[in-house]
Amino acid sequence: MRAIMMIAVVATLAACGDKKPEGPTQREQIGQVWKYEGAEGGGRPKVAYIGSANSVQTMTAPDTFSVLLVQPLKEGGADVTVKLVGAPFTCDLSDCRITAVTDDGKKHEWQGRMATNDDGIAIAPSQGAYAIIKDARSLKVDLIVDGKTQTVPFEFNVAGLDLKG
Repeated sequence: MRAIMMIAVVATLAACGDKKPEGPTQREQIGQVWKYEGAEGGGRPKVAYIGSANSVQTMTAPDTFSVLLVQPLKEGGADVTVKLVGAPFTCDLSDCRITAVTDDGKKHEWQGRMATNDDGIAIAPSQGAYAIIKDARSLKVDLIVDGKTQTVPFEFNVAGLDLKG
């Protein structure tokens, strides 16, 4: 009888240990292709977003990844925000610098700002990030992931961005 109880307990523990989370992860929900939200009646979207093709393990999450958000402006151009999901940003809140490399090998440096560590870095339209993103096929963005100095290049397959609706 004791042996049967032990087998039942081990089987129960094994069944609980293999339980996978229900539904897709946040990274799977965001995806690695452009998604559009807020388009009313087939019109212009209010925001487009894409997740990085790669993720890294950090102290705060096993699959830290980055997200690019593009919000078109009525007068043309767009605001670009770079977010890090799974690890907090670290930079001077009013003077964050982002280094990006496009598929043609050109290096770009953008200066942005953020309100809080989980807000992402907002890049003003005057920095030209939107024009570079819409003309590129791929983009690598270096972001600090350890809270100090370790940067990781997050890769985005940005081809196909269409904000016209």
